[in-house]
Amino acid sequence: MQFQLVRDIMTSVVEVLSVGDTVDLAARLMDLGRIRHLPVVDGEQRLVGLITHRKILSAWISHGDPGHENRRKIAGEIPVEMLMETDVVTTEPGEPIAQVAALMETRKIGCVPVLEDGKVVGIVTEADFVKMARKLFAA
Repeated sequence: MQFQLVRDIMTSVVEVLSVGDTVDLAARLMDLGRIRHLPVVDGEQRLVGLITHRKILSAWISHGDPGHENRRKIAGEIPVEMLMETDVVTTEPGEPIAQVAALMETRKIGCVPVLEDGKVVGIVTEADFVKMARKLFAA
């Protein structure tokens, strides 16, 4: 089994968020899909940011009095663009996997959205590299 390009290991994006979606929706999608990263797109499906589980947790922990506030109510009032990362490292399906791995390692990031013609077509995460390693070691 040969893995050389991003398209060989990327996960096709099932879920994305749109500008204006709430942090509550992001958290629910992450919980349901057991994922930690969601691309945020504009009305033309172009990437504008990335929301991470870590960013949501950080915002929640630093907010007011979480022991006495309704997290879902508050999160339902906060648009994802208030928390999303906007300086997102991206790649394309035809890029070498080694290049993406090096980016993730040096920048200490957990995922890289995959774009084609500016639109999100997939994502490469640490979990994708673990799956690739499992397949390579099993061969």
